[in-house]
Amino acid sequence: MARGQDRKIVTQLNPGCVGCGTDKTLMYIRAEGPKDTMHLVWDFIYGPPLITLVIGETNSSLVVNWNGTSISDFFFNGTIKYSFFTSLYKLYEYNDTEDVGYMTPQSPYHYDSLEHLTWTRADAVLNDKEVMVRVDGHFRHKPGTVEVKLRYLPFTDYASDLPHLIHTANSTLVDVSLVNLTSSRRFNSSRFALNMVLLPTDIQQADELHFITRKSLDDEHTPGVFEIIEIKTPQSFAGEEGGYLQFRPVAYTDPKREVSSSTNVHMSPFNNTGSNAARVLRPLAVNKDIFGAQTFVSFGMPGDGFYTKHNYTAWSFTAGYGTPPVEGFSLFVIIIISIGLGVPVLLALSGIIYVIDKRYKQRNMPQRLTDNE
Repeated sequence: MARGQDRKIVTQLNPGCVGCGTDKTLMYIRAEGPKDTMHLVWDFIYGPPLITLVIGETNSSLVVNWNGTSISDFFFNGTIKYSFFTSLYKLYEYNDTEDVGYMTPQSPYHYDSLEHLTWTRADAVLNDKEVMVRVDGHFRHKPGTVEVKLRYLPFTDYASDLPHLIHTANSTLVDVSLVNLTSSRRFNSSRFALNMVLLPTDIQQADELHFITRKSLDDEHTPGVFEIIEIKTPQSFAGEEGGYLQFRPVAYTDPKREVSSSTNVHMSPFNNTGSNAARVLRPLAVNKDIFGAQTFVSFGMPGDGFYTKHNYTAWSFTAGYGTPPVEGFSLFVIIIISIGLGVPVLLALSGIIYVIDKRYKQRNMPQRLTDNE
């Protein structure tokens, strides 16, 4: 599926900041295409992790202003055509007393706001073919790490790790790993859920987002998983230029991400956020009246021993712009379908040929002469 670059990219880490170390991570990607320019900002400085996607004219630009090692504001030069924000807002621990594998309104819980974690940059790649950053979030008063890896590649292909999601030149590939988190002593059946906030410019209510489950006949890239879930904004749903999330409903309880370590992912319906949710936009110089919708993403399945059995959960999704990519059939599936359709056709043709041949022979059989003739 891999093909040439769809956008020309220029990347800056902490652009304009003098003295920023690994405890400050703001990645800015300017991705210029033939019709527009996409501006990606991955921010781990001001509050909870935020993925910003802004579409502007081809000659548009984004400037980050600093006050020492703190961001004072962003200045966008040009016309904004569309913007879409995805925030990893809070981490919930809940007591799954019924062992259903997901968070319910009746589940006892407590949460940590991810803006209160200490985020340290662990790895980064910056070149004209790939941008990647991995940032580790550490709690102040307890063990455990929330690892977030963001990756941008300016072309369409499958991700290298399971569940092998399709990334495009218009999307960010996101991997979230919950590593050795400390479970509450009050909970005997601890699981974790990620609270996410979406802030697109084309919704006024959470129920305007479209939750779509697509079935697939092909599990070549994600064995045993035949569903793809998409969250589309109204413009994306209408086939226009809107925002979306895309993921497979599967997570992994081991860093090796094998089929044997897979578990379920459950996303709750989106609901309206409170007025405080808009603060995740920080000092961005865009529409501050943008509306937010939130969801809770739970991990686990009945009978799996809860989080403490493995002390690890990893989940992947893509956040993008436009129409979500659609998988084509693999060569193996095409061959199977061809055989499935071809064999009955061949049998039918063989039957028809046999009948025609038999009738032809009957009509042209030589007549036997009698003695009287």
